[in-house]
Amino acid sequence: MQPWHLWTVLGIALYIVEMLSFSFFPASFGTAALLTALAAAQLGLTTAGQLGVFAVASVLCLALVRPLARGLYRASDHRPVLTDALLGTTGTVVDPITSGTPGRVRVGGEEWRAITESLHPLPEGTLVEILRVEGATLTVRCA
Repeated sequence: MQPWHLWTVLGIALYIVEMLSFSFFPASFGTAALLTALAAAQLGLTTAGQLGVFAVASVLCLALVRPLARGLYRASDHRPVLTDALLGTTGTVVDPITSGTPGRVRVGGEEWRAITESLHPLPEGTLVEILRVEGATLTVRCA
């Protein structure tokens, strides 16, 4: 088995690791390994030469790819999803809420079980703000 075969296998293995991790870190080394395989096959480098090519290619790949990957990560959308998206939004009381018994609140097109953090009852039609979501119960206050 030629040395470039080993570098090729290593490069492919690192790309497989990249597919499982999504960090761009193993892919940088995978690219360096494939570049080393190419150099070893074309130039017939010694082991020291191959390690040198791998080291230089690794540094270059990391220097070029990581900043691009970080920029993509920072530019991604960090809006809240699922129940976290309800926090701070408003709804309308459809079943009265008292301090001792839960009622129901309509948020968008859905009705949710709701409790109030205050001692004041919230009659039907009251506009409320959502403070917390615990399970399927909203904690609300008068908006």
